[in-house]
Amino acid sequence: MREIALATKVANKKIIDFLHANISSKIDFCKNIITSYSDNNFIYLLFACDEGYIQPCETILREIIIDYIESVYKVDYIKHKIKNPLNNTLAFNAYVKVLSIFDKTTDESALAKIILFNQTFFIDSFLEFRLTPLKHHWDNLAELSSDNITLFNSGTFLDVIRFLINTMDSLVYKVKVVCEGENYSVYNIKNKNAHIKKIAECHDSLELITNVLNSCPSYIDVYIGNQESNEAVSFLSNVFSNRLKIIMKT
Repeated sequence: MREIALATKVANKKIIDFLHANISSKIDFCKNIITSYSDNNFIYLLFACDEGYIQPCETILREIIIDYIESVYKVDYIKHKIKNPLNNTLAFNAYVKVLSIFDKTTDESALAKIILFNQTFFIDSFLEFRLTPLKHHWDNLAELSSDNITLFNSGTFLDVIRFLINTMDSLVYKVKVVCEGENYSVYNIKNKNAHIKKIAECHDSLELITNVLNSCPSYIDVYIGNQESNEAVSFLSNVFSNRLKIIMKT
């Protein structure tokens, strides 16, 4: 039996909660044991599995940590570096999200090389010290936005988002969004012949936009009622233009 320990300060318990939820849902094939405890102002998440499963399990654990860094930590970092010049908070948050996924592949490649499980993996110190090279790059992204602050108050703002979106490689063939008032069901179709897969239930506009952007789809189908109109669908329509189709529900 091999054991891996992840640790963070009690004040950052939300990180452990994120990792624990994803580990529990994604690693169910290796007779694993997951437990947690607090000691000396730290929370420890212990994961144990048979030696024969350790390599695939480490790969999944590494992917989950990378997912946290990319989807939460990097977004918060860039947002903190850029002062919001927009009255429209939704548009600003969407812009930050686009910036965070623009060079996602480069980040993932760099992170995969430095996330190792030879001993207790202290998440706080890793985020503080080991990410310095990546943070320099993120600072450049934030600085570029701050230097061009006038674009936020002009029609070119959406043009910048469109440009960034169009330069990214698509991860899935199509995303299907079904609107039910302020709630949304989001489905991925990886390629033309793939089965449709539900990936999220979203309860607000930003959550919907985030899930769509994370998928980097080639096309989007939005199913909406005749009387339904909302900011998220309007924003996605403006960004993806002719790659997004609105279909009225019957």
